[in-house]
Formats: sequence, structure tokens, C-alpha cells
Amino acid sequence: MNERGFPDDCSIAERIFAGDGELAQLIRSTDWSSTALGAIEAWPQSLRTAVSICLGSRHPIVLWWGPQRWMFYNDGYRPMLGNAKHPQFLGRPGQECWAEIWDIIGPMMEQVIETGKATWSENLFLLMNRSGYLEETYYTFSYSPIRDELGRPSGIFNACTETTARVLGDRRMKLLRQMVVEARTANEAVQHCAEILGRNARDIPFALFYLLDDTGEQLRLFAHTGLAMDTAASPAAVRLTPPADAAWPLARVLQKGRPEIVEDLDHRFDALPSEPWGEAAHQAMVLPIARAGHDRPAGVLVLGISPRRAFDDDYRGFFELVADHVATAVSNARAHEEQQARVEMLAEIDRVKTTFFSNVSHEFRTPLTLILGPLEDALGDPIRALRDENLEAVHRNALRLLRLVNSLLDFSRVEAGRVQSRFEATDLAMFTAGLAGSFQSLMESSGLTLTVDCPPLHEPAYVDRAQWEKIVLNLISNAFKFTFAGEIAIRLRAAGDRIELTVADTGTGIPADQLPRIFERFHRVEGARGRSFEGTGIGLALVQELTRQHGGAIRVESVVDLGTTFVVSIPRGFDHLPRERVVLDGAITADVAGAAPFVLEAKQWSGRRDALSHGVSVTEPSAASPSQPPTTGARVLVADDNADMRNYLVRLLEQRWTVETVDDGQAAFESALRHPPDLILSDVMMPRMDGVELLRALRANPTTSTIPVMLLSARTGEEAIVSGLETGADDYLVKPFSARELLGRVGAHLEMARLRRRATEVATELAETRAALLRDLDRKNQELEAFVYSVSHDLRAPLRSIDAFSNAVLETDAHQLSADGQANLRRVRAATQRMSKIIDDLLQLSRLERVALRREVVDVSDLGRRVGDRLMSVEPGRSLVFDVTERLLADADPQLLELLLENLLGNAWKFTSKMPRAHIVLGSVRIDGVTAFFVKDNGAGFDPAQMEQAFLPFRRLHTQEDFAGTGIGLATVRRILDRHGGRIWAEAAIGRGATFYWTLPAACL
Repeated sequence: MNERGFPDDCSIAERIFAGDGELAQLIRSTDWSSTALGAIEAWPQSLRTAVSICLGSRHPIVLWWGPQRWMFYNDGYRPMLGNAKHPQFLGRPGQECWAEIWDIIGPMMEQVIETGKATWSENLFLLMNRSGYLEETYYTFSYSPIRDELGRPSGIFNACTETTARVLGDRRMKLLRQMVVEARTANEAVQHCAEILGRNARDIPFALFYLLDDTGEQLRLFAHTGLAMDTAASPAAVRLTPPADAAWPLARVLQKGRPEIVEDLDHRFDALPSEPWGEAAHQAMVLPIARAGHDRPAGVLVLGISPRRAFDDDYRGFFELVADHVATAVSNARAHEEQQARVEMLAEIDRVKTTFFSNVSHEFRTPLTLILGPLEDALGDPIRALRDENLEAVHRNALRLLRLVNSLLDFSRVEAGRVQSRFEATDLAMFTAGLAGSFQSLMESSGLTLTVDCPPLHEPAYVDRAQWEKIVLNLISNAFKFTFAGEIAIRLRAAGDRIELTVADTGTGIPADQLPRIFERFHRVEGARGRSFEGTGIGLALVQELTRQHGGAIRVESVVDLGTTFVVSIPRGFDHLPRERVVLDGAITADVAGAAPFVLEAKQWSGRRDALSHGVSVTEPSAASPSQPPTTGARVLVADDNADMRNYLVRLLEQRWTVETVDDGQAAFESALRHPPDLILSDVMMPRMDGVELLRALRANPTTSTIPVMLLSARTGEEAIVSGLETGADDYLVKPFSARELLGRVGAHLEMARLRRRATEVATELAETRAALLRDLDRKNQELEAFVYSVSHDLRAPLRSIDAFSNAVLETDAHQLSADGQANLRRVRAATQRMSKIIDDLLQLSRLERVALRREVVDVSDLGRRVGDRLMSVEPGRSLVFDVTERLLADADPQLLELLLENLLGNAWKFTSKMPRAHIVLGSVRIDGVTAFFVKDNGAGFDPAQMEQAFLPFRRLHTQEDFAGTGIGLATVRRILDRHGGRIWAEAAIGRGATFYWTLPAACL
């Protein structure tokens, strides 16, 4: 045994490469003498030492030796080679082992050998072939030189750590954090998820998001990334019943709720995307998108597997987490959709309720106004009696209120299932003809043809007579409301096992998009042209419900401007009716009892004193009130679709003003354009154009924009009043209202309108006077500027003479003058030069308005440097730093811009003259999206409270003794910027410098 504990016959390899590790044993057992490296005994000591250190370390280490970069590595590095590169590459050139990455690591090694300096790489991306395919890997390592006995770098010591797991884990975790999305719909949720997965194509080359449709029998492709829509690999829809042949096992995964791996994608599909690896995915995983609280998944997710990574447990776990995040996003979105649906349902209920109350309020308040108004007048009358038109109006509107209340009660009973129908044998032809005939006189007086074609039926029909009466009367009155010319036809026929009632008109018709909603309760066709806007919106809904009570159905056909046809169909006989409600022993009757209220109301739609064809007429004093001439020349236009309301308003207003009436907003607008009234009194709810639309049209037209408008409405409450006033109304009067209040408000608004007109006339006169004064002032300013220019120009010659002669005396005769005389002469010369400078500045300022503006793209940076060079040439020895930002561009007149810079940079030059380290900057900055140029200095500064004074002529912020100047420079700058449409401002502090900012239109960096 020697002194180191080795046997005397121990080889050098056994002594320096001791240890029982796999690589130590392999190196010891290798016959190196047969290799290019030669026997170990011949190896340089530096190589033997480095290999010994490498083998003795547990950290992954590889050595690269000599020009061929022979490889030696330890047990820690062994797993990085995989199964395909060990042990055959031990002691072999490195380029043979790592040919796929040699273009990356080879140059790095050359740099270490050439410079002798170590390198460091962190998480370097390398595509390595370790297991028979190119694998995405990441390494953190250093290359350190191994110096031989002469100190030359002959090898490289490479300590390395594979960071692939950490890099992939961080990347995948970042993606999962981003997938915590909030979406309003399931479609939006998967779209967001697809967008996020598309950012990590290295882990997920493509993704398909399939969700069940509403039927549950089909999967639809809602989102995708990496694959186009509707290809062989991405069908847009896949049926599940029965399962169709599909590209993916979607139906099976959906049914079993378990993920599946799909292999050999390159054989299944002709072309899959090769991004980002340059090679298409060979595998994909199909996963269910779970749905909380449901056994059946919400859909299926297809995720492509990277061809550069083995699909190990970590990779699979990542895919499962992706599917969980997608499921959570979809579940949350579905919950939001369900919540939103509940909210919309409640909102719809609230809308229907609001519409109902709005309609009913309007329908109740109008007749109440027409009942309460005449009653108030009667109570104020000494004889306290209603008579003539007032009495008839009260009676008509009381009947209308009764019919409205009865309709509402009927509808509520039907909806609540509390209606007690009584089906009796009825001569339906005679009964229907009698109901229709009630309208004969009204139709003729309105210029319409009424056709009643109800031949006798072969058997009695079993109907609830009161309900059938409401069906017929509602349909006929509805037809009359929307028919202005032509015919209304009522026909009754037996058609097979059914009886059909047809009500057809040649009226205004119903738009196609409104037909599906025509039987909805409280629904009205917006903008429909009718004889009146009145109605609760339940007439057709009630007809439909009453028809259903008879086991029948109703349908409608309509063409805009051609007419509408309603067809009510009920079964013949009584077998379809509840037996307990059928009366079999009653007499067959056809009495008509309930048509009067319908006909009476319809008469009000046509019984107008204003001509329907023109829509406008001027009313005359009513016989119901004392006739007296209007108290003013004002003219009031009344717009209301209710004839009784129009007549009532006329009776109130005509005693004081001239009154004109129309029956809807469109007619009111046309009348106002032809002959603008002094005030418009309009109902809110009217056909064709309602009161709010009328108001907007009036305000948008210059001819009518200032006409006072008072709105009458049945809507109550502060919100309704504020809404009406915010629309632009001058006043808002809620029905029912008192006559005294109406008259008071109309009178007040007419008086205010008269005062506004007078104020407008005075303002116009003042504006004309002011314009004349401004013209005169502008003329005098021009004359003054011309005078200043002329005087300044004439003063320059004598001032030059004074300066020249003073200078000559100082140069030739100074020795004959005393010291005080020489000083006084210098003062004269200085004053003369200062006066010349002031005159030059004044001339320059006055010329600014005369010079034609010539705009072009100007390099402000280059112009600023030229001005700076001129300033520096005047004081070449001055210590000053002048910084100019490159590529400052402006759209300006180059000569005026140079003058601007001469003044601003000259000021900065002057006010930094006393600074030991003067610094001036010309640059730009973005302020509120606009480029502002600036000149900044660290000079004397000024009080920021005096900033506006700085830009006025002859206003100085420092004394002449401190800093000489004329006080015109900044005024010139402002005038230049005014001409360009720009502006200037400053920031400053005393003793801390000043910054002047200015803008120019179209300025850019």
C-alpha cells in the first residue's frame, strides 16, 4: 500500500477515477489506448483532474475536451442522454452526440475557447433527441474553460441542470390562472377559453369545444383554436341519436364521462396544422366537460397533444385541469344565463305590469277628466246643473269607464280560470249579423262599406252569448279604428266540422314582425295609424282567450296598407265543451244587447268637428259657453285623438284664445310647420306620432324649435313629470286636471313666450350693435397698426444717425471728453440701440398680420439647433448645455417658426446667463393626446401668478437692470401661434427656471 492508501499495483485509472459509480467503472474499464485520446497515462494532467472532479460530483456535469469536444460525463448527467445515447457517446465527439442542437451549443463553446471566459444560460430552450423523437427541453448551465498546463483553454467544464419540468409547470400554471374567466353565456365562456389556449400552442396545438345544444341530441362546435371550422377533424355538429360516425369518440366520452386518448392522428386526417413545431400532433385527448349537479356532461373537449413531449402523468394532469377550468367557466356562465333568464322573466312581468298600468291609467284618466271637468264647471255654476254637450260627454265617458272596467274584469277572470261560461244553443248567423248591423249607420257616416254575409247555418251553435258578443264587437270596432277607406266585411260560414267567423278590413294593416305578438296582452303596434290611440291593449288578447273557452282558435293575416283579416274558428256541436256548462233545454235566441257601448265609443273616433281628411280645422266658439272674443291674439294648437277631450279643451280655451285642433302628432307637426302657433297643447299617447315624438320633431326644426309645448298625460308621479320635462316640454299636466289650472298654465306660458320673443328681439338688436362696434374697432386697430408701422419705420433713420455719430465721437474724440462725458455718450448710444431694438420688434410684430401663412412640414429639431448655434456664436465662451430632442416635426410656416424659436430660446439664453451650470432643453411631450413642444431652462424663472402678463406687449417680469429686453418677444410668440391656430402656456417658479409649452395643429412626433 502506498501513502495514499492504494495498492502498489493499482493502475493510474483506478487511482484517479476511483468510486463505484457506473461512469467511473465504465471509464476505468475502457481501453482508451485504442481511441484517439490515447491511454489515460498519456492524458494531460488538466484533463485527468477535470474528469476526476466530474466523476466525484453528484451534480450533472459533462466535459468537452479538445478541438473535437470529446465528451466525459458523470452519473448525474447520465439521465439527460436518454436511452439512445449512452454509453456509446462516452469519449466521442460532442457533435456526434448532440447533432440536433450543435448549431446552438457549438458556437457557445467556441466563444469560451477563444475568449477564455465562462458563459451562463438560464432556461435555454433546446429540441433534443433523447428518446427517439425531438423533445422540448429547457436547461440552465454554464460553460467554463478548462486550462491545460500552459494556461490555454483546452476544454470546457459544463455544469448543467435540466429545468424542463419547472418551465413547463410555470407555463401551464400561468395558462390555468388565465382560464379563470367570467362570461355571460356558455358560448362566450368557451370562446374566452379557446382564445387563452390558443396562446399556448406548444402544449395544446389545437383545441375543439363541443357543447350540447338545447335538444340534447347534438353536439355543436362552439369554439376552436389551431383548427379551422368544419373540417374533417372539426365537424361543426355531431348528432348523438343515433351516434353518427365522427372524427372523435365524442358520443362515447359524453355517455361514459371518461376521457380517451386518440392515436395515429396523421392516419385519421389528411392534414392537421403543423404549428408551432413544424410537425402535426400524433395524439389527442378527448375529455368530458363536467356540469355541476348533473350526471351528463355539458359537452366534450378535444385537446391536441404536443409532438415534442411524451404524454406523461404531468401532461395528463394538466389536460384534466384545463377541462376542469372549462367546465367551471361553462357552469358559471350557464348559472349566469339562468339567472339572467329569471331576471328577464321578472323584467318582462314588470314590463307587462308597467304597460298595463300605463294603458289603464291613460284609459281611465281621459274619461275621468271629461267627467270631472264638466262636473266642476257645474258645481261652480249658480244653477249647479249639467246640460247639452257637457251632459252628453259625461254620460258617454261614464259608459266608457264601465266598459273598460268590465273588460278588465273579464280578462282577469279568464286568466284566473274563474270564468263561468254558459254555452247555449244560438242562431249564430242571426246573432252575429245583428251585432255587425249595429255599426251600419256609423260605417255609412264615415264613408265605409259594411258587408255582412252571414247565411243561416244548418244547426244551432253552442256559444256563451256574452262572450261571443265580446268577440264580434271587439273585432269589428278594432277593424273600424284602423280603416279609413274601403270596406269592412263580416262573414260566417260552416267549414267542415267547424264554424268560422271572418272579420276583414281594407285598413292600415299590421307589420309582419308584429303579427306574432298581436294577441299578447297589453301589446300595441308602435306607430300604427288609427282613428285613436285609446285602448287598454287587452282587446285581442281577450278575444283569443274567449275563443279558447269555446275550444276554438283565432288566426290573423295582414298586409301593411292593404288590410287585415281575423278568422275565429270554433267546433260545431257541443261534444268538445264541458258538459256541466252546456244548456240543452234553452230556447234558441239571437238577442243583441251589448253593442251600444262599443258603437258609442267608435262614434267618438269618427264624430269629429275637425276634418279627418285634412286633420286640422279651426274651431268656433261652443254654444255651451258664453261667446266672447279672444282676450289676446294668441293661437293655441290642440292635439288629442279623443274627440270628447278635444271638444272639452276647445270649450275651455276658446273663450280667451284662438284654438285649432288636430287628432294626432303628425297632423300637429304639419300644421305647426305651415302656420306656427303660439303654444301647442298635446296629449302624450296618440296614433301615428305620439306627443313625445311630436316634441322631438318640433325641437329639431328651426321653424318650430321655440314654440312652447304643454303635454297632457295620464302618467303620474315625479319620474313621469321629470321625464316629460327632460324631453323638452315646457310644462306637463296630469289628467284629470282642473279647468282653472289648465287656463292658468296656458296663460302663463303664452306670456313667457311673448317675453322671450321680446328678449330675442332685444338680443338681436344688441348683437347687431356689438358687431358694428367690433367692425369699427377692427378698422381703428388696423389704422393704428398702420400708423405705428409708419412712425416706427420713419424713426429708424434718425436713430441710426444718432448711434453712428455717437460711435464716431467715442472712437475719434473720446480723449477730448471727460470721463463723465464719455459715460454719458455711451448711455446715449445704449438708449439709441435699445430704442432701435424696440422699433424693430414693433415692426416685426405688426408685420405678422401682413405676412401670408405658408405651412409645410418643418424639422423643429434642426431649426432649434441653428438658432442655438447663432446664440452660441455671440457668446462663444459661455458654459451651457443645450439638449434637443431628435425628429421634432411640425406643420407650420418655417420663417415664423424660426422667429418663435429665436424669441423662446433667446429668453432662455438670457435668463440663464447668471447660472453657473446653465441648461436649456428643446423637446416635446404628449398632453391629453396632443403633442406639445417645450423650451425648458433652469434660469431665473418668474412668479406663475404673472403668467398671463408675460404674453402682453411691453409687460416685463424682470427689471431692465437685471435682464435687458423690450417686452415684445413673448407677445410676438403668442401672435405667431394665434395665426397657426395653436396656443402657448408656461410653468415657472422664481429662481427655479421656466418651461414654455406650445401646440401647433397637425403637430406630430
